[in-house]
Order: sequence, then structure tokens, then C-alpha cells
Amino acid sequence: MTKKYILSTFFIVLFSFPIFAQHNYKVTLLRAAPGKLGDLIEYVKKQKSDFDGNMMIMRHSQGDHWDLMLMAPFSKPEMHNYSEWVDFQHDFLAESEISWMELLEKDVNSGLYHIEMFNAARGLHDELLEQRAMENIYYNETNRDGNVIFVTKFGSDVDNFTLGFYKDMVDFATDPDLSDKEFEDASLKAGFESRSTIGLYLRKFLVGHNDTIATKVN
Repeated sequence: MTKKYILSTFFIVLFSFPIFAQHNYKVTLLRAAPGKLGDLIEYVKKQKSDFDGNMMIMRHSQGDHWDLMLMAPFSKPEMHNYSEWVDFQHDFLAESEISWMELLEKDVNSGLYHIEMFNAARGLHDELLEQRAMENIYYNETNRDGNVIFVTKFGSDVDNFTLGFYKDMVDFATDPDLSDKEFEDASLKAGFESRSTIGLYLRKFLVGHNDTIATKVN
């Protein structure tokens, strides 16, 4: 059985850093052992209840190798052990400009998540973050909500990831009713050369990228 845990060193190093100006989150990726997914889901649902609802539970649908992604505000140095139900556990710390209450507000009417995890090319971490911000401007200019941007602080080789909130798959897959010119103008306003080059521009800053869909577990 293969497991990956972030050991107590995580917390020793964590508290050697200055206090962060942004909001801190603990992220846990879990891959269930064969036949254990149902039991794992029931356990984390109880855990969420014990945390007064202060946990988001995302169930993988397509695009990556984990089954559940848990997110909660980071408040104290403790790590939960799910080894009874999982073959793989990965805990890491991330930060975002978005507060937990703002995340919960976005989550109220959401049933689907678009999760993109990025590994930046050497020396291009800041440029990658700038590209993610540009893409959010493009979304806003085309009448869509931008993605929430998270930056990894410790515990993962993922440099940053984004989380998009959608009602369902139809909402995710449907473009706004805008003309080609409106889309093109939005891409230029966001700083891209054109709408067709947005994806190509992103590739310049990457050595790795996972694009994942997940559904909400209440």
C-alpha cells in the first residue's frame, strides 16, 4: 500500500515563516483503497459535520488520480490520518486572496468544480500567476466568474491551482451568448494577443498541468 503523508516537519517549517497576509487553507487529496470509497465519503461527511460545516468536499469526476479533495481554512497544526480507507494521502498548505466566507458564498449554488493544478517552469512562477489573473479578467469581461487562485506555500510540487465554481456540467460547458468580436475584444483587454492564443500563452509558463472536474459532496 502506497501512502504519502506530510510529516510533523510540515508544521515546524510552517511556523518558521512570517504570518501570511492572505488567507491560508489546508488541502487534502485522497485516493480510496479498492472498495473503500463509500466508507471514506461517509467518514469525511461526518468530519465536515464535526467541523461545523467548515470543509469543502470535492469528488473527482475526470482528469486526475485522486478521489476526494478536501479544503478547509487552516487554523491549527494538525494532520488527519485517513489510512484506514486510502492508498494515498497528500496534505499541503495554500493561500489565496479569497476568504473562507467568500469561498462558501461561491459554493452555495455550485455543484461542479473545475480544478486546474500547475507546475511552473523554472523562474516563471510570477508570470504564471499573472497569466491566471489575466484569464480571470477575460472571464469577467465575458460575463463569467473568474477562478479562485491559490498559491502553494508548503507540501506540494504544485506551484498554484485554480478553482472554478459551476452549477452543473451544462453551466461549465456553455459559453455566454456573445459575438466573436466581443470575445476577441475581451481577450485584448485582458492582455492577450487574441482569443485563440490564450491557451498557447499559458503553455509558455508550464512544465506540468492537471485539468480536473469534480462534483460536490454535501
